Amino acid sequence: MVREEKQQMHLVRILNTDINGENNLLYGLAKIKGLSVMFSNAVCNVLKLDKTAKISELSEKDIETIEKYLSDPEMKGIPNWLKNQRLEYETGENLHLTSKDVDFNLLSLKRRVGKLKTYKALRYRARLPVRGQRTKSNFRRNKTIAAMKAKRGGN
Repeated sequence: MVREEKQQMHLVRILNTDINGENNLLYGLAKIKGLSVMFSNAVCNVLKLDKTAKISELSEKDIETIEKYLSDPEMKGIPNWLKNQRLEYETGENLHLTSKDVDFNLLSLKRRVGKLKTYKALRYRARLPVRGQRTKSNFRRNKTIAAMKAKRGGN
């Protein structure tokens, strides 16, 4: 019966993300999409949690406070420069997006830019690098064709 309890605590679910219970709190929180190590460090400092503690050692109350704090858009105690969505396009607020919100925000950004028909939008559509990288030696393969070749197992 003791083994079953240990097996259940190997994975801890925070914000719809399974995190290995053997990780430290600092690096375990960084596994959540949208959270960096610096941001998880700031969360640990604000909530006064031990960064070196294993995630499996956290109580249910601690996990709930972490989830509540991460879902709160205002996030008192964390500077604006650490948030990943500063001066959002529609509302002009400073937000920090996590998990599915990050994907949705990127998709809406690409759609908004695509309507403008700018140089950046044309590069997005052609699946070429957008930020000025060189393309002579890199980016030669189309990603879908390369994935199909890898699936077949040959050239």
